[in-house]
Amino acid sequence: MDRHFLHRHSHQSRTAVDEGERARLLAELAQGRALAEALDHEGALVAGMLVRDLLEALPWVDKIHAGQLMHQLGINDRRTVGELSERQRHRLRELFPSSAAA
Repeated sequence: MDRHFLHRHSHQSRTAVDEGERARLLAELAQGRALAEALDHEGALVAGMLVRDLLEALPWVDKIHAGQLMHQLGINDRRTVGELSERQRHRLRELFPSSAAA
């Protein structure tokens, strides 16, 4: 079998799993899971996701408020969670604390 075919096939399978896990996480956020908890416990999965997508998944944050929050925090519109500075992560955790911390 062609090794390029195997590489493409394994990449496609991995991508499909990642997309499923991302969809699961976004659904959990929409149902009330705390953003701080997701940031703390979904490390590798959440690192490649856009900050805007995570914010917009929250039930009380729409596109306009997500953009305003990102602007206030100095987060570029196309920034992924993995690209955030420690200060930006800290501010997000403060704004959206876990239910245990609240």
